[in-house]
Amino acid sequence: MYRFQLRPVIYELKTVDEFVAQFNISADDYVFTEKFLYEKYLKGKLDCQFLFQDDYGLGEPSDIIIDKIIHDIYGKEIKRIIGIGGGTILDISKLLCIKDASSTEEIFEDQIPLVRDKELILIPTTCGTGCEVTCVSVVDITKRKTKIGKRIEENFADAAVLIEELLDSIPEKVFTYSSVDALIHAMEIFVAPTGNPYNDVFCKSAIEIILSRYKVLVEDGLDKRFDFIGEFLRASTFAGIALSNTVCGAVHAFAMHFGSVHHVPHGESNARFLSGVFNKYAEKSPTGKLLELAEIINKTLDIDTDIRGSFHALEDLVSKLIPKKKLREYGVKEEDIESYVDKVIESQQRLLINNFVPLTKEDLIDIYRVVY
Repeated sequence: MYRFQLRPVIYELKTVDEFVAQFNISADDYVFTEKFLYEKYLKGKLDCQFLFQDDYGLGEPSDIIIDKIIHDIYGKEIKRIIGIGGGTILDISKLLCIKDASSTEEIFEDQIPLVRDKELILIPTTCGTGCEVTCVSVVDITKRKTKIGKRIEENFADAAVLIEELLDSIPEKVFTYSSVDALIHAMEIFVAPTGNPYNDVFCKSAIEIILSRYKVLVEDGLDKRFDFIGEFLRASTFAGIALSNTVCGAVHAFAMHFGSVHHVPHGESNARFLSGVFNKYAEKSPTGKLLELAEIINKTLDIDTDIRGSFHALEDLVSKLIPKKKLREYGVKEEDIESYVDKVIESQQRLLINNFVPLTKEDLIDIYRVVY
């Protein structure tokens, strides 16, 4: 049996002005965004209330930050929450729609009914998280010292709006780290045991778009990224649709804990574990969906090689856009590797159970040592 759902309604627009004309923004709407996005794209165009992430602290979403925002809007009459930003802003926006929530803990520990009392519109300004079409929020839970993902079926947006203009000056690193996150979503879900033929369509398309355009960017330079922004936005959403129907695997499991401990952005964290995990898969079971994935890579990159060669070619391509960096350069100590793995096993089971093949503790330690 397969279960697959398509939510929310997706809009592709060229400009913010088109969005304003389409959605009739009013005074009882709250836009949650960043000040630089407001100044560059939104100022004077929207007659509504604004919340700025900058006023609460920058970086990855933590329960401490979210609790402050929830406190500030608690009890206010709000028709719609409109999240405009990267994954952090979109994930937080989902949580702001929960009825009667007064803290992140109430939501993540199921202490209140997880129902919404506000409409939700999500507008990404990066091309990687796919958060605009998922119902998951990833939060750094302070007392657990790791990131945790919470799936809340009520938290699919009413509309996901892709606006090319909002990415017309996306910095190189934000672009590469976000787009590789989308690539990893698609790859992990394509080989996942909980995958299905419907997911495969979106994953395959996302992989082909990203790798084919990466190939061009390696040859012609990252300045060319703006020629393909619409395609990267769409690829991110394709991968997000797959992500809304299942979860990722070991790459994301590693990245969740590592990123939390060392305060490394999510996409960058994922990039550090991509090759280690997929090379381990190829070592343990070079068959089935992993072989299909290798064939997609070979065809897209126009190469003829075996499965190990496929993933080495992928690693080489990605490293030309995202230079390699060992975990020790972030402050990881070799003697701590086993404790890192123990924490991943303890906190990320919802992801680890979706690995292409089961990975033992020894396998996870091997992967960590390779990328250390």
